[in-house]
Amino acid sequence: MESIMNNIMIASFILWSLYTECLSVRFQVSSVPSVSVVLGSDVLLPCRLAPEKNGEKMEIRWFKKIYRPYAHLYINRKDDYTAQMPQFADRTELLKENITRGIFPLKIRNVTAQDSGEYHCYVESSDHHGMATVQLQVTAIGTVPVISSITNDAVSCESRDWHPKPHLTWTDNEGNKINCSMMKVFRDENNLYNILGIIQQPNASNVTCTVSNSINHSNDSRQIRGLDHSQSSRGTHSHVYLIGASFILICFGCICFLLRSLGALQRKYEALLGTQPKPANGTPHTEAHSPV
Repeated sequence: MESIMNNIMIASFILWSLYTECLSVRFQVSSVPSVSVVLGSDVLLPCRLAPEKNGEKMEIRWFKKIYRPYAHLYINRKDDYTAQMPQFADRTELLKENITRGIFPLKIRNVTAQDSGEYHCYVESSDHHGMATVQLQVTAIGTVPVISSITNDAVSCESRDWHPKPHLTWTDNEGNKINCSMMKVFRDENNLYNILGIIQQPNASNVTCTVSNSINHSNDSRQIRGLDHSQSSRGTHSHVYLIGASFILICFGCICFLLRSLGALQRKYEALLGTQPKPANGTPHTEAHSPV
């Protein structure tokens, strides 16, 4: 009976040793929930192993929606660009200064709006694999909104080059919200958002157009305001007056030029008439002869 108990204890010890050894070679891949970066800047997407392990012999793959093509691949102790997504060409780098400690962030240079989205850091060793996910948020504050009169009954506000998607608000001079009769948001070829809002001609002396997005608004409540409608109307009227005055001056100048030209022609005509000889009293001149 004692020998049986000893065998059970030995078997239990062996199994426990194998289990702890198996745990010792496993790892977890970790990152951060999200990273925010300004359009056109460089960014680091963190990725690390816990506990610390040497990642030099591991496969480290950064990808977005699908496994291949990828954003960046490190395999067989070197970077592999053969199936890299074209949008990341010459813009990615796996930082390897601390790869022996299991730390290998991905650097993306000159970030574009198209780079925003979810990234997966997949790590695989000879006997284990793991993955972590990080969200990249690319931010861009658009142009100052421009207010202009479309017709006598409608006013528009437009702003370009926003990311993420912006929203537009009209207010009167007392801060009351004005409902839009039309709102349009669309993306351009650079994957940036443009927004256009139109309202009916307000009764207020001036109106304000405010454009912002969720990230900028929640971070620092930054708002970009457009020009007062009254200023825009004065500017439009000034242009009309200037064009009208210029037209009148041009017409006046053309009339003066024509009058001068006609006067010159008349003087030339009179000069030509004055050079011809005129007969006296309308009878021909005859010479008198004395009789012989």
